[in-house]
Amino acid sequence: MEQEATETLSIEEANELVLKHTGWAESIARSVARGWNLDWQQDGLDGAAMEALIFCSRRYTPDRGVPFKGYARRRVHEAATEAARKSKGWEKKNSNQKNERLARAISAELFDIFPGLRSGNLSVSQDESGSDGESVRVSIRQLLVGATLIATRQDLASTDPDAALDYKKALHVMAKLETIHQVILWRIYWEEESMRSVASDWEIDELNVIREHKAILEHVQKALMKGSISQALRVRPGLKQTALQLKRDGTEPPFSKMYKEIKKSDG
Repeated sequence: MEQEATETLSIEEANELVLKHTGWAESIARSVARGWNLDWQQDGLDGAAMEALIFCSRRYTPDRGVPFKGYARRRVHEAATEAARKSKGWEKKNSNQKNERLARAISAELFDIFPGLRSGNLSVSQDESGSDGESVRVSIRQLLVGATLIATRQDLASTDPDAALDYKKALHVMAKLETIHQVILWRIYWEEESMRSVASDWEIDELNVIREHKAILEHVQKALMKGSISQALRVRPGLKQTALQLKRDGTEPPFSKMYKEIKKSDG
Protein backbone atom coordinates (compact mmCIF):
# COMPACT_ATOMS: atom_id res chain seq x y z
CA MET A 1 0.00 0.00 0.00
CA GLU A 2 1.34 3.40 -0.97
CA GLN A 3 2.10 5.57 2.05
CA GLU A 4 -0.04 8.69 2.31
CA ALA A 5 1.96 11.88 1.91
CA THR A 6 1.84 14.08 5.01
CA GLU A 7 4.83 16.35 4.45
CA THR A 8 4.10 19.89 5.69
CA LEU A 9 5.81 23.06 4.58
CA SER A 10 8.94 24.52 6.10
CA ILE A 11 8.56 27.61 8.29
CA GLU A 12 9.86 29.80 5.46
CA GLU A 13 7.40 28.31 2.97
CA ALA A 14 4.51 28.64 5.43
CA ASN A 15 5.40 32.27 6.07
CA GLU A 16 5.42 32.92 2.33
CA LEU A 17 1.91 31.44 2.12
CA VAL A 18 0.71 33.78 4.86
CA LEU A 19 2.22 36.83 3.18
CA LYS A 20 0.75 35.82 -0.17
CA HIS A 21 -2.76 35.23 1.20
CA THR A 22 -3.07 38.00 3.84
CA GLY A 23 -5.21 40.19 1.57
CA TRP A 24 -7.40 37.22 0.72
CA ALA A 25 -8.00 36.40 4.41
CA GLU A 26 -8.78 40.05 5.14
CA SER A 27 -11.34 40.08 2.33
CA ILE A 28 -13.10 37.13 3.99
CA ALA A 29 -13.10 38.99 7.33
CA ARG A 30 -14.57 42.09 5.67
CA SER A 31 -17.26 40.01 3.97
CA VAL A 32 -18.26 38.35 7.26
CA ALA A 33 -18.25 41.73 9.03
CA ARG A 34 -20.65 43.19 6.47
CA GLY A 35 -23.04 40.29 7.01
CA TRP A 36 -23.01 40.86 10.77
CA ASN A 37 -23.06 44.67 10.53
CA LEU A 38 -19.71 44.90 12.29
CA ASP A 39 -16.37 46.54 11.62
CA TRP A 40 -13.86 43.88 10.53
CA GLN A 41 -10.98 45.52 12.40
CA GLN A 42 -12.66 47.13 15.41
CA ASP A 43 -14.51 43.90 16.25
CA GLY A 44 -11.48 41.65 15.91
CA LEU A 45 -12.44 39.74 12.77
CA ASP A 46 -9.13 40.63 11.11
CA GLY A 47 -7.11 39.10 13.95
CA ALA A 48 -9.21 35.95 14.02
CA ALA A 49 -8.85 35.48 10.26
CA MET A 50 -5.09 36.02 10.44
CA GLU A 51 -4.70 33.50 13.27
CA ALA A 52 -6.61 30.94 11.21
CA LEU A 53 -4.48 31.70 8.16
CA ILE A 54 -1.27 31.12 10.13
CA PHE A 55 -2.70 27.92 11.63
CA CYS A 56 -3.55 26.58 8.18
CA SER A 57 -0.17 27.50 6.71
CA ARG A 58 1.58 25.40 9.37
CA ARG A 59 -0.56 22.34 8.65
CA TYR A 60 -0.93 22.54 4.89
CA THR A 61 0.38 19.54 2.94
CA PRO A 62 0.62 20.42 -0.77
CA ASP A 63 1.24 16.77 -1.73
CA ARG A 64 -2.43 16.08 -1.11
CA GLY A 65 -3.23 18.03 -4.25
CA VAL A 66 -5.68 20.47 -2.59
CA PRO A 67 -5.11 24.19 -3.36
CA PHE A 68 -4.22 26.21 -0.28
CA LYS A 69 -7.26 28.48 -0.59
CA GLY A 70 -9.52 25.45 -0.79
CA TYR A 71 -7.86 24.00 2.31
CA ALA A 72 -7.91 27.22 4.35
CA ARG A 73 -11.11 28.99 3.25
CA ARG A 74 -13.49 27.21 5.62
CA ARG A 75 -11.27 27.61 8.68
CA VAL A 76 -10.63 31.32 7.99
CA HIS A 77 -14.34 31.95 7.42
CA GLU A 78 -15.31 30.06 10.58
CA ALA A 79 -12.73 31.96 12.65
CA ALA A 80 -14.05 35.32 11.44
CA THR A 81 -17.63 34.19 12.04
CA GLU A 82 -16.82 33.06 15.58
CA ALA A 83 -15.27 36.47 16.30
CA ALA A 84 -18.47 38.07 14.97
CA ARG A 85 -20.61 35.87 17.22
CA LYS A 86 -18.58 36.85 20.26
CA SER A 87 -18.90 40.52 19.41
CA LYS A 88 -22.65 40.30 18.88
CA GLY A 89 -23.23 38.15 21.97
CA TRP A 90 -21.24 40.61 24.00
CA GLU A 91 -24.10 43.14 24.07
CA LYS A 92 -26.45 40.79 25.89
CA LYS A 93 -24.49 40.72 29.15
CA ASN A 94 -25.08 44.13 30.67
CA SER A 95 -25.74 47.76 29.83
CA ASN A 96 -22.09 48.84 30.16
CA GLN A 97 -21.03 46.32 27.54
CA LYS A 98 -23.94 47.40 25.36
CA ASN A 99 -22.73 50.99 25.56
CA GLU A 100 -19.25 49.89 24.56
CA ARG A 101 -20.71 47.99 21.58
CA LEU A 102 -22.56 51.12 20.54
CA ALA A 103 -19.31 53.04 20.79
CA ARG A 104 -17.71 50.53 18.47
CA ALA A 105 -20.59 50.93 16.03
CA ILE A 106 -20.05 54.69 16.10
CA SER A 107 -16.34 54.19 15.39
CA ALA A 108 -17.14 51.96 12.42
CA GLU A 109 -19.43 54.59 10.90
CA LEU A 110 -16.88 57.34 11.50
CA PHE A 111 -14.36 55.30 9.52
CA ASP A 112 -16.77 55.38 6.59
CA ILE A 113 -17.36 59.14 6.84
CA PHE A 114 -13.69 59.97 7.49
CA PRO A 115 -11.76 57.24 5.58
CA GLY A 116 -8.39 58.71 6.56
CA LEU A 117 -8.95 57.48 10.13
CA ARG A 118 -8.19 53.92 9.05
CA SER A 119 -4.63 54.95 8.24
CA GLY A 120 -4.38 57.17 11.32
CA ASN A 121 -4.95 60.45 9.50
CA LEU A 122 -7.22 63.15 10.84
CA SER A 123 -9.42 64.88 8.32
CA VAL A 124 -7.58 68.22 8.14
CA SER A 125 -8.58 70.41 5.23
CA GLN A 126 -5.77 72.05 3.30
CA ASP A 127 -7.62 75.35 3.26
CA GLU A 128 -8.01 75.54 7.04
CA SER A 129 -6.17 78.49 8.53
CA GLY A 130 -4.21 78.51 11.77
CA SER A 131 -1.40 76.45 13.21
CA ASP A 132 -1.06 72.70 12.77
CA GLY A 133 -2.11 72.20 16.39
CA GLU A 134 -5.26 74.25 15.93
CA SER A 135 -6.11 72.40 12.71
CA VAL A 136 -5.80 69.09 14.54
CA ARG A 137 -8.04 70.34 17.36
CA VAL A 138 -10.65 71.47 14.81
CA SER A 139 -10.54 68.05 13.17
CA ILE A 140 -10.94 66.25 16.50
CA ARG A 141 -13.94 68.44 17.34
CA GLN A 142 -15.47 67.55 13.99
CA LEU A 143 -15.02 63.84 14.69
CA LEU A 144 -16.65 64.25 18.09
CA VAL A 145 -19.63 66.07 16.57
CA GLY A 146 -19.90 63.33 13.97
CA ALA A 147 -19.97 60.75 16.76
CA THR A 148 -22.64 62.83 18.54
CA LEU A 149 -24.85 62.77 15.46
CA ILE A 150 -24.52 59.00 15.09
CA ALA A 151 -25.27 58.52 18.79
CA THR A 152 -28.28 60.82 18.40
CA ARG A 153 -29.65 58.57 15.69
CA GLN A 154 -29.11 55.52 17.90
CA ASP A 155 -30.95 57.22 20.77
CA LEU A 156 -34.16 57.23 18.73
CA ALA A 157 -34.90 53.78 20.08
CA SER A 158 -33.51 54.44 23.54
CA THR A 159 -35.62 53.98 26.65
CA ASP A 160 -33.11 55.89 28.76
CA PRO A 161 -34.65 59.29 29.70
CA ASP A 162 -31.23 60.96 29.92
CA ALA A 163 -30.28 59.71 26.47
CA ALA A 164 -33.59 60.89 25.07
CA LEU A 165 -33.04 64.34 26.58
CA ASP A 166 -29.59 64.62 24.99
CA TYR A 167 -31.10 63.48 21.72
CA LYS A 168 -33.70 66.26 21.79
CA LYS A 169 -31.05 68.90 22.49
CA ALA A 170 -29.00 67.85 19.49
CA LEU A 171 -32.09 67.53 17.33
CA HIS A 172 -33.23 71.04 18.28
CA VAL A 173 -29.88 72.44 17.14
CA MET A 174 -30.02 70.60 13.81
CA ALA A 175 -33.62 71.69 13.25
CA LYS A 176 -32.42 75.32 13.14
CA LEU A 177 -30.06 74.72 10.22
CA GLU A 178 -30.69 75.70 6.60
CA THR A 179 -32.58 73.09 4.58
CA ILE A 180 -29.54 72.06 2.53
CA HIS A 181 -27.43 71.66 5.66
CA GLN A 182 -30.09 69.47 7.24
CA VAL A 183 -30.28 67.37 4.09
CA ILE A 184 -26.49 66.89 4.01
CA LEU A 185 -26.42 65.70 7.63
CA TRP A 186 -29.48 63.52 7.12
CA ARG A 187 -28.11 61.77 4.06
CA ILE A 188 -24.67 61.19 5.60
CA TYR A 189 -25.62 60.25 9.16
CA TRP A 190 -29.17 58.90 8.87
CA GLU A 191 -29.17 57.34 5.42
CA GLU A 192 -25.43 56.52 5.64
CA GLU A 193 -24.58 57.83 2.18
CA SER A 194 -21.10 58.92 1.22
CA MET A 195 -20.31 62.56 0.48
CA ARG A 196 -19.34 61.47 -3.02
CA SER A 197 -22.82 59.99 -3.52
CA VAL A 198 -24.49 63.21 -2.35
CA ALA A 199 -22.31 65.31 -4.67
CA SER A 200 -22.97 63.00 -7.59
CA ASP A 201 -26.72 63.15 -7.04
CA TRP A 202 -26.58 66.96 -7.03
CA GLU A 203 -24.14 67.02 -9.95
CA ILE A 204 -21.62 69.20 -8.12
CA ASP A 205 -17.96 68.95 -7.13
CA GLU A 206 -17.50 66.56 -4.19
CA LEU A 207 -15.16 69.08 -2.54
CA ASN A 208 -18.12 71.44 -2.05
CA VAL A 209 -19.93 68.79 0.02
CA ILE A 210 -16.79 67.86 1.96
CA ARG A 211 -16.05 71.46 2.93
CA GLU A 212 -19.67 72.26 3.73
CA HIS A 213 -19.92 69.14 5.88
CA LYS A 214 -16.92 70.31 7.92
CA ALA A 215 -18.41 73.78 8.28
CA ILE A 216 -21.72 72.29 9.46
CA LEU A 217 -19.99 70.13 12.09
CA GLU A 218 -18.05 73.11 13.44
CA HIS A 219 -21.26 75.17 13.53
CA VAL A 220 -23.19 72.42 15.32
CA GLN A 221 -20.36 71.90 17.80
CA LYS A 222 -20.45 75.56 18.82
CA ALA A 223 -24.24 75.50 19.05
CA LEU A 224 -24.22 72.42 21.28
CA MET A 225 -21.79 74.15 23.63
CA LYS A 226 -23.99 77.25 23.80
CA GLY A 227 -27.29 75.35 23.72
CA SER A 228 -28.61 77.32 20.73
CA ILE A 229 -27.70 78.76 17.33
CA SER A 230 -27.27 82.52 17.44
CA GLN A 231 -26.33 83.04 13.81
CA ALA A 232 -27.26 81.01 10.75
CA LEU A 233 -24.54 79.21 8.81
CA ARG A 234 -24.17 80.62 5.32
CA VAL A 235 -24.37 78.33 2.30
CA ARG A 236 -21.13 78.27 0.33
CA PRO A 237 -21.32 79.64 -3.24
CA GLY A 238 -20.85 76.21 -4.84
CA LEU A 239 -24.04 74.97 -3.15
CA LYS A 240 -26.32 77.99 -3.48
CA GLN A 241 -28.03 76.78 -6.65
CA THR A 242 -28.64 73.38 -5.08
CA ALA A 243 -30.01 75.06 -1.94
CA LEU A 244 -32.40 77.15 -4.02
CA GLN A 245 -33.51 74.09 -5.99
CA LEU A 246 -34.31 72.19 -2.80
CA LYS A 247 -36.53 75.05 -1.66
CA ARG A 248 -38.19 75.31 -5.08
CA ASP A 249 -38.89 71.57 -4.92
CA GLY A 250 -40.55 72.05 -1.54
CA THR A 251 -38.04 69.82 0.28
CA GLU A 252 -38.99 69.66 3.94
CA PRO A 253 -36.01 70.00 6.30
CA PRO A 254 -35.78 66.48 7.79
CA PHE A 255 -34.67 67.44 11.30
CA SER A 256 -37.22 70.25 11.54
CA LYS A 257 -39.91 67.74 10.62
CA MET A 258 -38.65 65.20 13.16
CA TYR A 259 -38.40 67.81 15.91
CA LYS A 260 -42.00 68.95 15.29
CA GLU A 261 -43.23 65.36 15.45
CA ILE A 262 -41.42 64.72 18.73
CA LYS A 263 -42.71 67.95 20.27
CA LYS A 264 -46.23 66.98 19.20
CA SER A 265 -45.92 63.48 20.69
CA ASP A 266 -44.65 64.99 23.95
CA GLY A 267 -47.86 67.00 24.13
